[in-house]
Amino acid sequence: MMNIIILNFILSTAVDGKIIRRPSNRDTMIYNIARGFVANGHKVTLLASDEYRPLEEESNSFDVIYFRSRLKKLCKPSLLPWPIGLGNYLKSRSRDADMVLSVETFSIPTLIASNICPEKLLIWQEVGQYQRLGFKIPAKIWCNVIARLTMGHILTVAMSERARTFTSGFISNLTEQIIPHGADETVFFPEDKRGDYFVVVAMLIKRKRIDSIIEKFADFATKNEGTPIRLKIIGEGPEADNLRSVARKRGVEELIDFEGFMDHKTMSGISRRAIGFLINTASDLNMVSVSESIANGTPVLMNTVPYNASLIRKYKVGIAKADWDASDLKKIVESYEEFHTNCLKYRDNFTNRGVSKRLVDIFLERKRI
Repeated sequence: MMNIIILNFILSTAVDGKIIRRPSNRDTMIYNIARGFVANGHKVTLLASDEYRPLEEESNSFDVIYFRSRLKKLCKPSLLPWPIGLGNYLKSRSRDADMVLSVETFSIPTLIASNICPEKLLIWQEVGQYQRLGFKIPAKIWCNVIARLTMGHILTVAMSERARTFTSGFISNLTEQIIPHGADETVFFPEDKRGDYFVVVAMLIKRKRIDSIIEKFADFATKNEGTPIRLKIIGEGPEADNLRSVARKRGVEELIDFEGFMDHKTMSGISRRAIGFLINTASDLNMVSVSESIANGTPVLMNTVPYNASLIRKYKVGIAKADWDASDLKKIVESYEEFHTNCLKYRDNFTNRGVSKRLVDIFLERKRI
């Protein structure tokens, strides 16, 4: 058993710069990973920003400690949190820790940990480009000066090929292995029963470009001569009314179900029976929903903006295409069995237990060298 501290102070993506607090953080990516470590027999403590504290009391298999943020106007908690007291905490607690996992190099918590417990630190890198904050100037200075000098020797694992290529410019101790987000395998798992529908799971906001998915689905529906296939859209957001309007204008409102917000347990039951999981985002990094879909056994049809699109091609678990269209929806239907079989074959690479095990294995292997 290992004693693991996880530094992930940003628990979810802010909407229009605003942190959305929910009753529970159970469905966040890092909670999934923490549960994966625990399921593999490890003791975990997760450190996060107090701005993400859940609205209701939680019961977790791991400890969560929330830190208040310093200089919030300059170091916004949703972008670059500066946790008060983290240095003192790590000085007293890292002695008893076997591994400290920190997400991102462009991170004040990672910088603090790299100075206090570098020999126990493993960085898990998601970002594959300079953050746009301040015209990219802070990120460029941070990566090319601060990170290069203070973190260059720290063991680092990238979540995607793009993140690895980017990080290799200033981190020398970078592994060849790529380890993406992991889905909770107790929630996302396959079954043999398949429905006659595609599914979209996303916030209903403009950058998700769900209106374009409706347009492509409408093109597909007008040409589909087989069993009618529906589209289920799971999520909530300010674009909901506009999306319903697009569906009406294209004459497919009777084939589209707007399901609203769902917790992961409810959503996963719908997703695992879908023919395909659809993505056409304008701006996303490594989408955890891709891992969730593969763990569910559901093929993915996505554009190439998200970094993990390359994994769809590598494992042949769907289609990743810059501008997919109705013909690709048809191919997903026709090739479902092939893609579904590959999802089952490679799903351990995308589950929280599988990802957690690989992170520990890499850490221990490098420490033995």
